[in-house]
Amino acid sequence: MGVQANVFHRWFVVKKGPMLRFSSDAFAVTPREDQETNPGIFGRALATWVSEQLIRAGFNAGSVIAEDFGWCVPVKSSPYSLYVVCASGALAGQWQIFVFSEGGLVDRFLRKDRSAELVADLYTTLRHCLESSPVVYGLGEEPAAQ
Repeated sequence: MGVQANVFHRWFVVKKGPMLRFSSDAFAVTPREDQETNPGIFGRALATWVSEQLIRAGFNAGSVIAEDFGWCVPVKSSPYSLYVVCASGALAGQWQIFVFSEGGLVDRFLRKDRSAELVADLYTTLRHCLESSPVVYGLGEEPAAQ
């Protein structure tokens, strides 16, 4: 699994894993859900399901939060901030998920940056949750952009 590193502003280092795309009719879209994100960006039910799956897998997943680019599941992992982003695809029933981390600037300077490893571990668990779910089909991966 490749992990992409980007620099945000001056202070945050962001690492992003591959995009997982799949289909499922199990994640209902609620009316006006996209008023909390951006028009046409859904995925609250999917993010809630992901949070529950990660908790069962032993991760410290938090409450779902809306961002303009999708529904995020924060996952505690000091000193980094890990997130799983869930969003709708182009057609109804299509979904996309990716994992990213931010923070750890001091660790990066001290050459102790573990963010890629943490993103990879979270990604692997997330992929396993999707692969083992009977409500998910057509699972595919797009490598992280370089």
